[in-house]
Amino acid sequence: MSTKAGNDLFRRFASKEMTKLTLSQYYTAGRHLLKQRNSSDGGLSAFRLTAGFLHRELPVRIGQTVIGLKENPSPYDIRQVPQFKALMDNYTDDLTLLADRTPAPSTPATTEQFVDTLRRLKSRSKANMRLLAQGLRELSWAINSQDTRIVPSFLRPNTVRQRAQTCGPHYYSSTLAYPDLSAPMAYLAPSGKMEMTDPAQWTQGSVQPDGEAKYQSFGAVPSVPQQWAPNKVCSEFCDEASCRNPRLWINDGTQQCAENQTRRFFDWLYSMNLGTQLLIEDHVAILDYGHNLVQIIQPLDIATRAAHDASQICERHYGFPAPVVKIIAPKSGVTTTYVPHHLYSMLFQLVKNALRATVEHHKNMRSAFPVIKLVMSSGDEDVSFKVSDEGGGIPLSQVDAIWSYLETTKGPADASEPLPSTIEKRNALSSITFMQRAIDLPLFGEGDGLPMVRQIARYFGGDLDLVSMEGVGTDAYLHLSRSRNAMEPGLNLHTLLESSMPVSEPARPSSASTLA
Repeated sequence: MSTKAGNDLFRRFASKEMTKLTLSQYYTAGRHLLKQRNSSDGGLSAFRLTAGFLHRELPVRIGQTVIGLKENPSPYDIRQVPQFKALMDNYTDDLTLLADRTPAPSTPATTEQFVDTLRRLKSRSKANMRLLAQGLRELSWAINSQDTRIVPSFLRPNTVRQRAQTCGPHYYSSTLAYPDLSAPMAYLAPSGKMEMTDPAQWTQGSVQPDGEAKYQSFGAVPSVPQQWAPNKVCSEFCDEASCRNPRLWINDGTQQCAENQTRRFFDWLYSMNLGTQLLIEDHVAILDYGHNLVQIIQPLDIATRAAHDASQICERHYGFPAPVVKIIAPKSGVTTTYVPHHLYSMLFQLVKNALRATVEHHKNMRSAFPVIKLVMSSGDEDVSFKVSDEGGGIPLSQVDAIWSYLETTKGPADASEPLPSTIEKRNALSSITFMQRAIDLPLFGEGDGLPMVRQIARYFGGDLDLVSMEGVGTDAYLHLSRSRNAMEPGLNLHTLLESSMPVSEPARPSSASTLA
Protein backbone atom coordinates (compact mmCIF):
# COMPACT_ATOMS: atom_id res chain seq x y z
CA MET A 1 0.00 0.00 0.00
CA SER A 2 1.31 3.46 -0.92
CA THR A 3 1.95 6.03 1.78
CA LYS A 4 -0.87 8.26 0.51
CA ALA A 5 -3.34 5.37 0.37
CA GLY A 6 -2.30 4.30 3.86
CA ASN A 7 -2.77 7.81 5.25
CA ASP A 8 -6.21 8.02 3.62
CA LEU A 9 -7.13 4.70 5.23
CA PHE A 10 -5.96 5.89 8.65
CA ARG A 11 -7.85 9.17 8.34
CA ARG A 12 -11.03 7.42 7.31
CA PHE A 13 -11.21 5.36 10.48
CA ALA A 14 -9.36 7.53 12.98
CA SER A 15 -11.79 10.39 12.40
CA LYS A 16 -14.65 8.23 13.74
CA GLU A 17 -15.62 7.86 17.38
CA MET A 18 -14.99 4.49 19.01
CA THR A 19 -17.96 2.77 20.63
CA LYS A 20 -17.53 2.41 24.36
CA LEU A 21 -18.79 -0.88 25.77
CA THR A 22 -19.84 -1.88 29.28
CA LEU A 23 -19.11 -5.04 31.23
CA SER A 24 -22.79 -5.92 30.92
CA GLN A 25 -22.65 -5.72 27.13
CA TYR A 26 -19.58 -7.94 27.00
CA TYR A 27 -21.14 -10.46 29.38
CA THR A 28 -24.61 -10.54 27.80
CA ALA A 29 -23.30 -10.91 24.26
CA GLY A 30 -20.89 -13.60 25.38
CA ARG A 31 -23.55 -15.66 27.13
CA HIS A 32 -25.82 -15.43 24.10
CA LEU A 33 -23.08 -16.62 21.75
CA LEU A 34 -22.16 -19.47 24.08
CA LYS A 35 -25.76 -20.71 24.07
CA GLN A 36 -25.72 -20.77 20.27
CA ARG A 37 -22.32 -22.41 20.01
CA ASN A 38 -23.76 -25.95 19.91
CA SER A 39 -25.95 -25.22 16.90
CA SER A 40 -25.34 -26.98 13.59
CA ASP A 41 -23.11 -24.21 12.26
CA GLY A 42 -21.09 -23.82 15.46
CA GLY A 43 -22.74 -20.52 16.35
CA LEU A 44 -21.65 -18.66 13.20
CA SER A 45 -25.20 -17.51 12.42
CA ALA A 46 -25.61 -15.97 15.87
CA PHE A 47 -22.11 -14.55 15.62
CA ARG A 48 -22.89 -12.70 12.37
CA LEU A 49 -24.54 -9.78 14.16
CA THR A 50 -21.68 -9.18 16.60
CA ALA A 51 -19.20 -9.86 13.80
CA GLY A 52 -20.69 -6.96 11.87
CA PHE A 53 -20.09 -4.71 14.88
CA LEU A 54 -16.50 -5.92 15.22
CA HIS A 55 -15.89 -5.37 11.51
CA ARG A 56 -16.90 -1.72 11.95
CA GLU A 57 -15.38 -1.09 15.39
CA LEU A 58 -11.94 -2.72 15.26
CA PRO A 59 -10.68 -0.56 12.34
CA VAL A 60 -11.68 2.56 14.29
CA ARG A 61 -9.71 1.49 17.37
CA ILE A 62 -6.71 0.30 15.40
CA GLY A 63 -6.78 3.38 13.17
CA GLN A 64 -6.77 5.69 16.19
CA THR A 65 -3.87 3.73 17.67
CA VAL A 66 -1.82 4.10 14.49
CA ILE A 67 -2.51 7.84 14.27
CA GLY A 68 -1.68 8.24 17.97
CA LEU A 69 1.70 6.59 17.39
CA LYS A 70 2.32 8.73 14.30
CA GLU A 71 1.32 12.00 15.98
CA ASN A 72 3.15 11.05 19.19
CA PRO A 73 1.96 13.63 21.77
CA SER A 74 4.94 12.64 23.93
CA PRO A 75 7.91 15.08 23.83
CA TYR A 76 10.22 12.14 23.11
CA ASP A 77 10.56 10.92 19.52
CA ILE A 78 9.32 7.38 20.05
CA ARG A 79 9.34 6.81 16.29
CA GLN A 80 13.11 6.34 16.60
CA VAL A 81 12.58 3.34 18.90
CA PRO A 82 12.60 0.14 16.79
CA GLN A 83 9.95 -1.59 18.89
CA PHE A 84 7.47 1.27 18.52
CA LYS A 85 8.12 1.39 14.78
CA ALA A 86 7.45 -2.35 14.61
CA LEU A 87 4.30 -1.86 16.67
CA MET A 88 3.12 0.82 14.24
CA ASP A 89 3.85 -1.48 11.29
CA ASN A 90 1.94 -4.34 12.93
CA TYR A 91 -1.12 -2.19 13.51
CA THR A 92 -0.91 -0.85 9.96
CA ASP A 93 -0.93 -4.43 8.67
CA ASP A 94 -3.85 -5.29 10.97
CA LEU A 95 -5.89 -2.35 9.73
CA THR A 96 -5.14 -3.19 6.10
CA LEU A 97 -6.14 -6.81 6.71
CA LEU A 98 -9.45 -5.79 8.27
CA ALA A 99 -10.42 -2.94 5.98
CA ASP A 100 -9.09 -4.03 2.58
CA ARG A 101 -8.81 -7.81 2.60
CA THR A 102 -11.69 -8.95 4.81
CA PRO A 103 -15.24 -8.42 3.49
CA ALA A 104 -18.13 -7.57 5.80
CA PRO A 105 -19.52 -10.76 7.42
CA SER A 106 -22.89 -10.91 5.64
CA THR A 107 -22.92 -14.57 4.56
CA PRO A 108 -21.74 -17.83 6.17
CA ALA A 109 -18.64 -17.79 3.96
CA THR A 110 -17.68 -14.18 4.73
CA THR A 111 -18.44 -14.73 8.43
CA GLU A 112 -16.03 -17.66 8.50
CA GLN A 113 -13.44 -15.54 6.69
CA PHE A 114 -13.86 -12.79 9.28
CA VAL A 115 -13.45 -15.28 12.13
CA ASP A 116 -10.17 -16.44 10.56
CA THR A 117 -9.07 -12.79 10.46
CA LEU A 118 -9.87 -12.44 14.17
CA ARG A 119 -7.74 -15.51 14.90
CA ARG A 120 -4.83 -13.93 13.04
CA LEU A 121 -5.28 -10.67 14.94
CA LYS A 122 -5.44 -12.56 18.24
CA SER A 123 -2.17 -14.35 17.50
CA ARG A 124 -0.57 -10.92 17.01
CA SER A 125 -2.16 -9.12 19.95
CA LYS A 126 0.21 -10.67 22.47
CA ALA A 127 3.09 -9.81 20.18
CA ASN A 128 1.94 -6.19 20.11
CA MET A 129 1.73 -6.01 23.90
CA ARG A 130 5.22 -7.48 24.13
CA LEU A 131 6.52 -4.91 21.65
CA LEU A 132 4.96 -2.15 23.74
CA ALA A 133 6.69 -3.41 26.90
CA GLN A 134 10.03 -3.77 25.09
CA GLY A 135 9.63 -0.32 23.57
CA LEU A 136 9.07 1.26 26.96
CA ARG A 137 12.23 -0.35 28.28
CA GLU A 138 14.19 0.86 25.28
CA LEU A 139 12.74 4.37 25.57
CA SER A 140 13.64 4.52 29.27
CA TRP A 141 17.19 3.46 28.45
CA ALA A 142 17.44 6.06 25.66
CA ILE A 143 16.27 8.83 27.99
CA ASN A 144 18.70 7.81 30.73
CA SER A 145 21.55 7.73 28.19
CA GLN A 146 20.38 11.03 26.62
CA ASP A 147 20.03 9.65 23.11
CA THR A 148 19.94 12.78 20.93
CA ARG A 149 17.68 11.09 18.37
CA ILE A 150 14.94 10.66 20.96
CA VAL A 151 15.42 13.25 23.72
CA PRO A 152 14.74 16.87 22.65
CA SER A 153 17.49 19.36 23.43
CA PHE A 154 15.57 21.29 26.08
CA LEU A 155 15.13 18.11 28.17
CA ARG A 156 18.83 17.20 28.24
CA PRO A 157 20.84 17.83 31.44
CA ASN A 158 23.01 20.62 30.00
CA THR A 159 19.93 22.62 29.00
CA VAL A 160 18.27 22.02 32.35
CA ARG A 161 21.39 23.23 34.18
CA GLN A 162 21.62 26.25 31.90
CA ARG A 163 18.03 27.20 32.65
CA ALA A 164 18.69 26.88 36.35
CA GLN A 165 21.79 29.11 36.11
CA THR A 166 20.35 31.82 33.84
CA CYS A 167 16.73 32.01 34.90
CA GLY A 168 17.01 31.92 38.65
CA PRO A 169 14.47 30.20 40.87
CA HIS A 170 10.95 29.22 39.90
CA TYR A 171 8.16 31.59 40.89
CA TYR A 172 5.32 30.54 43.12
CA SER A 173 1.79 31.72 43.74
CA SER A 174 0.24 31.19 47.14
CA THR A 175 -0.57 27.56 46.37
CA LEU A 176 0.80 26.64 42.96
CA ALA A 177 4.27 26.42 41.49
CA TYR A 178 4.83 28.05 38.11
CA PRO A 179 6.57 25.85 35.51
CA ASP A 180 10.03 26.70 34.18
CA LEU A 181 9.68 29.95 32.23
CA SER A 182 12.63 29.47 29.90
CA ALA A 183 11.21 26.47 28.04
CA PRO A 184 8.36 26.45 25.50
CA MET A 185 5.28 26.27 27.71
CA ALA A 186 1.56 26.86 27.44
CA TYR A 187 -0.16 29.88 28.96
CA LEU A 188 -3.70 31.18 29.18
CA ALA A 189 -3.98 34.03 26.66
CA PRO A 190 -6.38 36.97 27.13
CA SER A 191 -8.63 35.34 24.55
CA GLY A 192 -9.09 32.43 26.92
CA LYS A 193 -7.22 30.00 24.67
CA MET A 194 -4.09 28.06 25.52
CA GLU A 195 -1.10 29.49 23.64
CA MET A 196 2.65 28.75 23.54
CA THR A 197 5.30 31.15 24.81
CA ASP A 198 8.42 32.07 22.88
CA PRO A 199 10.98 32.30 25.72
CA ALA A 200 13.34 34.43 23.61
CA GLN A 201 10.79 37.25 23.49
CA TRP A 202 10.15 37.57 27.21
CA THR A 203 12.12 39.06 30.04
CA GLN A 204 12.06 37.63 33.51
CA GLY A 205 8.94 38.83 35.28
CA SER A 206 7.85 39.51 38.75
CA VAL A 207 5.27 38.11 41.07
CA GLN A 208 2.41 40.52 41.68
CA PRO A 209 0.62 40.89 45.03
CA ASP A 210 -2.30 38.84 43.73
CA GLY A 211 0.04 35.92 43.04
CA GLU A 212 0.03 36.23 39.24
CA ALA A 213 3.29 36.42 37.27
CA LYS A 214 3.46 39.10 34.56
CA TYR A 215 5.99 39.31 31.76
CA GLN A 216 6.82 42.08 29.33
CA SER A 217 8.34 41.55 25.90
CA PHE A 218 11.48 43.27 24.66
CA GLY A 219 9.30 45.11 22.13
CA ALA A 220 5.92 46.65 22.67
CA VAL A 221 4.13 45.98 25.91
CA PRO A 222 0.96 43.95 25.33
CA SER A 223 -2.21 45.91 25.91
CA VAL A 224 -3.38 43.13 28.21
CA PRO A 225 -0.56 41.47 30.22
CA GLN A 226 -0.06 37.78 29.50
CA GLN A 227 -0.92 35.70 32.55
CA TRP A 228 0.42 32.28 33.40
CA ALA A 229 -2.15 29.80 34.60
CA PRO A 230 -0.12 26.79 35.73
CA ASN A 231 -3.14 25.20 37.35
CA LYS A 232 -4.81 25.27 33.93
CA VAL A 233 -1.67 23.88 32.30
CA CYS A 234 -1.33 21.07 34.82
CA SER A 235 -4.98 20.10 34.94
CA GLU A 236 -5.53 20.09 31.17
CA PHE A 237 -2.13 18.97 29.90
CA CYS A 238 -0.44 17.03 32.68
CA ASP A 239 -3.45 16.08 34.80
CA GLU A 240 -1.14 15.37 37.72
CA ALA A 241 -1.17 17.02 41.12
CA SER A 242 2.59 16.48 41.38
CA CYS A 243 3.11 19.18 38.73
CA ARG A 244 1.83 21.68 41.29
CA ASN A 245 4.10 20.49 44.10
CA PRO A 246 7.66 21.77 43.56
CA ARG A 247 9.07 19.24 46.02
CA LEU A 248 7.99 16.46 43.68
CA TRP A 249 9.38 17.97 40.50
CA ILE A 250 11.90 15.93 38.53
CA ASN A 251 14.77 18.46 38.40
CA ASP A 252 12.52 21.24 37.10
CA GLY A 253 8.96 21.94 36.07
CA THR A 254 9.60 21.38 32.36
CA GLN A 255 10.83 17.84 32.91
CA GLN A 256 7.93 17.12 35.24
CA CYS A 257 5.45 18.29 32.62
CA ALA A 258 7.22 16.19 29.96
CA GLU A 259 7.06 13.14 32.22
CA ASN A 260 3.36 13.63 32.94
CA GLN A 261 2.54 14.20 29.31
CA THR A 262 4.42 11.03 28.35
CA ARG A 263 2.55 9.14 31.04
CA ARG A 264 -0.77 10.37 29.76
CA PHE A 265 0.05 9.27 26.22
CA PHE A 266 1.06 5.77 27.29
CA ASP A 267 -1.99 5.53 29.54
CA TRP A 268 -4.08 6.14 26.43
CA LEU A 269 -2.00 3.82 24.24
CA TYR A 270 -2.11 0.97 26.75
CA SER A 271 -5.88 1.40 27.19
CA MET A 272 -6.40 1.27 23.43
CA ASN A 273 -4.33 -1.92 23.24
CA LEU A 274 -6.19 -3.40 26.18
CA GLY A 275 -9.63 -2.72 24.73
CA THR A 276 -8.76 -3.94 21.25
CA GLN A 277 -7.24 -7.12 22.64
CA LEU A 278 -10.28 -7.78 24.86
CA LEU A 279 -12.72 -7.40 21.95
CA ILE A 280 -10.77 -9.81 19.77
CA GLU A 281 -9.89 -12.42 22.38
CA ASP A 282 -13.38 -12.52 23.89
CA HIS A 283 -15.00 -13.48 20.60
CA VAL A 284 -12.29 -15.93 19.57
CA ALA A 285 -12.43 -17.57 23.01
CA ILE A 286 -16.20 -18.06 22.70
CA LEU A 287 -16.05 -19.63 19.24
CA ASP A 288 -12.92 -21.74 19.68
CA TYR A 289 -12.81 -22.63 23.37
CA GLY A 290 -16.33 -22.22 24.74
CA HIS A 291 -15.36 -19.52 27.24
CA ASN A 292 -16.15 -15.82 27.43
CA LEU A 293 -13.58 -13.55 29.09
CA VAL A 294 -16.09 -11.40 31.01
CA GLN A 295 -17.60 -13.67 33.67
CA ILE A 296 -19.31 -13.68 37.03
CA ILE A 297 -16.38 -14.42 39.32
CA GLN A 298 -15.58 -15.03 42.97
CA PRO A 299 -12.75 -12.53 43.60
CA LEU A 300 -11.49 -14.38 46.67
CA ASP A 301 -10.65 -17.49 44.64
CA ILE A 302 -8.62 -15.43 42.18
CA ALA A 303 -6.89 -13.52 44.99
CA THR A 304 -5.92 -16.79 46.66
CA ARG A 305 -4.36 -18.15 43.49
CA ALA A 306 -2.53 -14.89 42.72
CA ALA A 307 -1.04 -14.79 46.24
CA HIS A 308 0.02 -18.44 46.03
CA ASP A 309 1.73 -18.01 42.65
CA ALA A 310 3.51 -14.81 43.74
CA SER A 311 4.80 -16.61 46.86
CA GLN A 312 6.12 -19.47 44.73
CA ILE A 313 8.06 -17.03 42.57
CA CYS A 314 9.50 -15.31 45.65
CA GLU A 315 10.69 -18.62 47.09
CA ARG A 316 12.29 -19.65 43.81
CA HIS A 317 14.06 -16.29 43.45
CA TYR A 318 15.52 -16.05 46.94
CA GLY A 319 15.93 -19.74 47.76
CA PHE A 320 14.12 -19.66 51.11
CA PRO A 321 10.47 -19.57 52.24
CA ALA A 322 8.59 -16.42 51.28
CA PRO A 323 6.88 -14.16 53.82
CA VAL A 324 3.41 -15.34 54.76
CA VAL A 325 0.55 -13.75 52.81
CA LYS A 326 -2.49 -13.63 55.11
CA ILE A 327 -5.78 -13.30 53.26
CA ILE A 328 -8.60 -11.62 55.17
CA ALA A 329 -12.10 -11.63 53.65
CA PRO A 330 -15.07 -10.90 55.93
CA LYS A 331 -17.43 -11.62 53.00
CA SER A 332 -15.80 -14.57 51.32
CA GLY A 333 -18.69 -15.49 49.01
CA VAL A 334 -18.84 -12.18 47.15
CA THR A 335 -19.33 -12.34 43.39
CA THR A 336 -18.99 -9.67 40.72
CA THR A 337 -18.80 -9.36 36.93
CA TYR A 338 -15.25 -8.88 35.70
CA VAL A 339 -12.42 -10.24 33.55
CA PRO A 340 -10.78 -13.00 35.65
CA HIS A 341 -7.27 -12.76 34.23
CA HIS A 342 -7.32 -8.95 34.61
CA LEU A 343 -7.97 -9.29 38.34
CA TYR A 344 -5.42 -12.06 38.64
CA SER A 345 -2.67 -10.07 36.92
CA MET A 346 -3.31 -7.00 39.10
CA LEU A 347 -3.26 -8.86 42.42
CA PHE A 348 -0.35 -11.02 41.28
CA GLN A 349 1.72 -7.89 40.60
CA LEU A 350 0.76 -6.17 43.88
CA VAL A 351 1.54 -9.21 46.04
CA LYS A 352 4.78 -9.85 44.16
CA ASN A 353 5.88 -6.26 44.83
CA ALA A 354 4.99 -6.56 48.50
CA LEU A 355 6.95 -9.81 48.85
CA ARG A 356 10.04 -8.36 47.26
CA ALA A 357 9.92 -5.18 49.36
CA THR A 358 9.48 -7.18 52.57
CA VAL A 359 12.38 -9.56 51.86
CA GLU A 360 14.71 -6.78 50.72
CA HIS A 361 13.95 -4.62 53.76
CA HIS A 362 14.33 -7.47 56.25
CA LYS A 363 17.28 -9.34 54.71
CA ASN A 364 18.49 -10.70 58.03
CA MET A 365 15.13 -12.13 59.12
CA ARG A 366 14.78 -15.15 56.88
CA SER A 367 12.63 -17.05 59.36
CA ALA A 368 10.60 -14.17 60.81
CA PHE A 369 9.41 -11.89 58.04
CA PRO A 370 6.49 -9.57 58.81
CA VAL A 371 3.19 -10.90 57.50
CA ILE A 372 1.80 -9.41 54.29
CA LYS A 373 -1.95 -8.83 54.51
CA LEU A 374 -4.31 -9.13 51.57
CA VAL A 375 -7.70 -7.81 52.66
CA MET A 376 -10.82 -8.09 50.51
CA SER A 377 -13.96 -6.13 51.26
CA SER A 378 -17.21 -5.57 49.43
CA GLY A 379 -19.73 -2.74 49.49
CA ASP A 380 -22.67 -1.64 47.42
CA GLU A 381 -20.46 -0.02 44.76
CA ASP A 382 -17.01 -1.61 44.96
CA VAL A 383 -15.08 -4.75 45.59
CA SER A 384 -11.83 -3.55 47.13
CA PHE A 385 -8.48 -5.10 48.01
CA LYS A 386 -5.73 -3.83 50.26
CA VAL A 387 -2.24 -5.29 50.07
CA SER A 388 -0.23 -4.19 53.11
CA ASP A 389 3.46 -4.80 53.64
CA GLU A 390 6.17 -3.69 56.06
CA GLY A 391 8.80 -3.40 53.37
CA GLY A 392 10.25 -0.04 54.35
CA GLY A 393 7.93 2.21 52.39
CA ILE A 394 8.72 4.84 49.77
CA PRO A 395 9.82 8.47 50.26
CA LEU A 396 7.28 11.06 49.15
CA SER A 397 9.69 12.39 46.53
CA GLN A 398 9.76 8.96 44.84
CA VAL A 399 6.07 8.09 44.96
CA ASP A 400 5.28 9.77 41.65
CA ALA A 401 8.00 7.79 39.88
CA ILE A 402 6.09 4.59 40.72
CA TRP A 403 3.55 5.51 38.07
CA SER A 404 6.12 6.30 35.40
CA TYR A 405 6.30 4.03 32.36
CA LEU A 406 9.91 5.14 32.00
CA GLU A 407 11.06 3.64 35.29
CA THR A 408 12.07 0.01 34.93
CA THR A 409 13.88 -2.65 36.90
CA LYS A 410 15.22 -4.21 33.72
CA GLY A 411 17.64 -2.90 31.10
CA PRO A 412 16.93 -2.20 27.43
CA ALA A 413 15.55 -4.85 25.15
CA ASP A 414 18.29 -7.33 24.33
CA ALA A 415 19.00 -7.68 20.63
CA SER A 416 19.16 -11.44 21.14
CA GLU A 417 15.76 -11.50 22.83
CA PRO A 418 13.28 -13.12 20.45
CA LEU A 419 10.80 -10.75 18.87
CA PRO A 420 7.16 -11.63 19.38
CA SER A 421 6.80 -12.82 15.80
CA THR A 422 9.22 -15.67 16.50
CA ILE A 423 7.71 -16.77 19.79
CA GLU A 424 5.90 -20.07 19.73
CA LYS A 425 2.19 -19.46 19.32
CA ARG A 426 -0.02 -20.85 22.04
CA ASN A 427 -3.27 -22.60 21.27
CA ALA A 428 -4.68 -22.39 24.78
CA LEU A 429 -7.06 -19.64 25.86
CA SER A 430 -4.98 -16.52 26.47
CA SER A 431 -6.38 -15.66 29.90
CA ILE A 432 -5.90 -19.18 31.25
CA THR A 433 -2.49 -19.42 29.59
CA PHE A 434 -1.35 -16.27 31.38
CA MET A 435 -2.49 -17.60 34.75
CA GLN A 436 -0.71 -20.88 34.08
CA ARG A 437 2.60 -19.33 33.02
CA ALA A 438 2.68 -16.44 35.52
CA ILE A 439 4.43 -18.67 38.02
CA ASP A 440 7.33 -18.98 35.57
CA LEU A 441 7.96 -15.22 35.49
CA PRO A 442 10.90 -13.69 37.38
CA LEU A 443 10.27 -11.78 40.61
CA PHE A 444 10.81 -8.40 38.97
CA GLY A 445 11.59 -6.86 35.58
CA GLU A 446 8.69 -8.64 33.85
CA GLY A 447 4.94 -8.50 34.13
CA ASP A 448 2.55 -5.60 33.87
CA GLY A 449 4.16 -3.06 36.20
CA LEU A 450 2.21 -0.65 38.37
CA PRO A 451 1.37 1.92 35.65
CA MET A 452 -0.21 -0.78 33.53
CA VAL A 453 -1.93 -2.37 36.53
CA ARG A 454 -3.54 0.99 37.28
CA GLN A 455 -4.76 1.26 33.68
CA ILE A 456 -6.27 -2.23 33.87
CA ALA A 457 -8.06 -1.22 37.08
CA ARG A 458 -9.33 2.04 35.59
CA TYR A 459 -10.51 0.44 32.35
CA PHE A 460 -13.90 -0.52 33.79
CA GLY A 461 -14.31 2.16 36.43
CA GLY A 462 -11.91 0.97 39.14
CA ASP A 463 -8.64 2.42 40.38
CA LEU A 464 -5.35 1.69 42.11
CA ASP A 465 -3.88 3.89 44.85
CA LEU A 466 -0.75 3.60 46.98
CA VAL A 467 -0.20 5.05 50.43
CA SER A 468 3.32 4.70 51.74
CA MET A 469 5.08 5.53 54.99
CA GLU A 470 8.84 5.74 54.60
CA GLY A 471 10.57 3.46 57.07
CA VAL A 472 7.47 1.34 57.65
CA GLY A 473 5.70 0.04 54.56
CA THR A 474 3.16 0.49 51.79
CA ASP A 475 -0.56 -0.09 51.44
CA ALA A 476 -1.92 -0.65 47.91
CA TYR A 477 -5.65 -0.15 47.43
CA LEU A 478 -7.26 -1.81 44.42
CA HIS A 479 -10.88 -0.94 43.68
CA LEU A 480 -13.19 -2.72 41.23
CA SER A 481 -16.55 -1.28 40.30
CA ARG A 482 -19.41 -3.70 40.98
CA SER A 483 -21.57 -1.95 38.41
CA ARG A 484 -22.08 -4.01 35.28
CA ASN A 485 -22.67 -0.69 33.54
CA ALA A 486 -19.03 0.33 34.10
CA MET A 487 -17.92 1.62 30.71
CA GLU A 488 -14.63 1.68 28.84
CA PRO A 489 -12.58 4.90 29.16
CA GLY A 490 -13.86 7.93 27.31
CA LEU A 491 -10.60 9.61 26.25
CA ASN A 492 -10.41 9.36 22.47
CA LEU A 493 -7.63 10.31 20.10
CA HIS A 494 -8.98 13.78 19.32
CA THR A 495 -9.20 14.70 23.01
CA LEU A 496 -5.68 13.39 23.60
CA LEU A 497 -4.13 15.36 20.76
CA GLU A 498 -6.05 18.56 21.47
CA SER A 499 -5.07 18.58 25.14
CA SER A 500 -1.41 17.63 24.65
CA MET A 501 1.18 20.31 25.26
CA PRO A 502 3.51 20.58 22.24
CA VAL A 503 6.77 20.86 24.15
CA SER A 504 9.06 18.98 21.77
CA GLU A 505 11.34 20.58 19.21
CA PRO A 506 10.97 21.03 16.31
CA ALA A 507 7.21 21.54 16.22
CA ARG A 508 5.30 18.66 14.72
CA PRO A 509 2.38 19.06 12.29
CA SER A 510 -0.89 19.68 14.08
CA SER A 511 -3.39 16.90 14.52
CA ALA A 512 -5.72 18.66 12.10
CA SER A 513 -3.31 17.99 9.26
CA THR A 514 -3.48 14.27 9.92
CA LEU A 515 -7.12 13.84 10.78
CA ALA A 516 -8.61 16.37 8.38
